[in-house]
Amino acid sequence: MKQYKFEIPSLNTEKLINKLILEFDIFDIKKDDKSCTFFCKSKNKKQIEKILKQFGYNIKSKSYFGLAKHLKNVSSLGIIIGIAVSLALYILSTFFISDVLIVGNLSITSNQIMQVLEKHNINKWSLKSSIDVKSLEKELEEIKYVSYASVIIKGNALILNIKEQLTNNEIVNIGTFQPLVAKYDGKVTSIKLIQGTSAVKVGDIVKLGDVLVFPYVLNDDGTMLSVQPLADITCDVWITTRLEVKDKEIKKIKTNNIVSNYSISFMGINLYSTNKEIAFVDYEIEEKECYLSNCILPIKIKYTNYYEFVFEEFDTNFEENKDKYIEKTRQMSLLNVKEYDIIKDESYVINKQGETNTIIYTITLNKLIT
Repeated sequence: MKQYKFEIPSLNTEKLINKLILEFDIFDIKKDDKSCTFFCKSKNKKQIEKILKQFGYNIKSKSYFGLAKHLKNVSSLGIIIGIAVSLALYILSTFFISDVLIVGNLSITSNQIMQVLEKHNINKWSLKSSIDVKSLEKELEEIKYVSYASVIIKGNALILNIKEQLTNNEIVNIGTFQPLVAKYDGKVTSIKLIQGTSAVKVGDIVKLGDVLVFPYVLNDDGTMLSVQPLADITCDVWITTRLEVKDKEIKKIKTNNIVSNYSISFMGINLYSTNKEIAFVDYEIEEKECYLSNCILPIKIKYTNYYEFVFEEFDTNFEENKDKYIEKTRQMSLLNVKEYDIIKDESYVINKQGETNTIIYTITLNKLIT
């Protein structure tokens, strides 16, 4: 079976994964702090790519996976036996749940939801026929702050979709106002006070969080009247980037030498592996792990590649390449400039200490800081 593996950034993927689960047959969903990966059938590949682009996700990687691809790299009797075992277990596994996926929960912990499953003796490898989804939905909706629960069995996954009640966490105190504070460090260049009492004047240096306008005005009799502070205050804001370049640097160069090992395991038990000797002094290790079958059974093949590299010292020729390094530092500074920002000035200085050259590049922006 031809399959594709997608890898995307892991930030705010709950809504996306929920949509994909309901529309396509995706499986083996894994998520950590950096990335989220999942598999899909080849027929859904283009549709899923289109949805990922609509949601604004950059596809970090996508890979083809299939049983035929792995068979090209294996020939031993032990591996063939492992494949035969995996096929037999795959047929058996179609009657069981192999994964429990919870989506949509934010304030409600996964432990609260899993307690409901434990009450019904539901876990991985539970029989599909023994699960009463309607009863589960009713009990999940009894959890505090759950407004709606949907439970479905798709493939070998039990999917619990939780919708939480909307709550208002904002406390509004009528008659009290907060002062306007600076959003950046900078030097005040103009002040247009609309309402309130100014705490700064043109030419003042302010830092992030400093008070710019107090939330009150003074009446003729000297009493204070609370008001919502309003003002347009602009500042010169400085973006500074540093780049250090040594006269001589050590460069790591990868050679064309590589040693590859692989192993096949079932539920953590090694079925077959190679053990080629690594004779390199310095090397990098690259590991890839994937399912040998269709990602349902815990039978995996793990590739471990050892890439040799050497260290070489080279002269940076800083004086000859100075303009290139200055432009590199400038581009680093521009990464912090928004499209709507107004660039007022650009400058740089170069300091040399021993064998280290330090480029300090400064971009001056004039922007609204209230």
